[in-house]
Amino acid sequence: MKMLRITSAAALIAAALLFSPVGIRPAPAASLPHHRIQKDLPPGLQRSLTDKISDEAGPYLDEQDQRKNAKKTYVDLQQKFEYLPTWGPHHQLTCSVKLGGAQYDPNKPGSSKGAATGTLKYLVFSYALKNGKWVEMAKPRWEQQVLGAAAGGKMTGNIARGDKYKQAQQKAAAAHAAAAAAAAAAQKAANH
Repeated sequence: MKMLRITSAAALIAAALLFSPVGIRPAPAASLPHHRIQKDLPPGLQRSLTDKISDEAGPYLDEQDQRKNAKKTYVDLQQKFEYLPTWGPHHQLTCSVKLGGAQYDPNKPGSSKGAATGTLKYLVFSYALKNGKWVEMAKPRWEQQVLGAAAGGKMTGNIARGDKYKQAQQKAAAAHAAAAAAAAAAQKAANH
């Protein structure tokens, strides 16, 4: 009997809520005392950090070019930075910046860059924003991600396809330029 009363009461409450003209109102949003911290680096800070790191990254880019010219394994560093900001307590901002690329062995055939080893390497810079200026927290360090020989083969194949496409584009541009020059010479001869 007691169970029947509880079930009946629950059914009455559910029906009242379901058919009430007012309905259920959502609870008001909680007011947080702190504003939400953004996850991305603002464009102005990103530009100033890019300027700071570009100078520091130059020698590493040069070193990889020298390794390529010396026929040693090298990292084809992409000139695009990846920003990983971290917002700490009291709005402290630190940022790791990655500059990465695939590693190639120029002694092995496969593409204009050589054969990919299947390893991605990242040069990581660490900075903190102090009094509006970026300050280096630690010397740049290398990190790597080994994807394996199969991934290296796919990377090499992609570069080789890009090389063929580039050659075809250059050949087509040369043919177009030759045809335009021949048409201009024919026009000039017809005018005389």
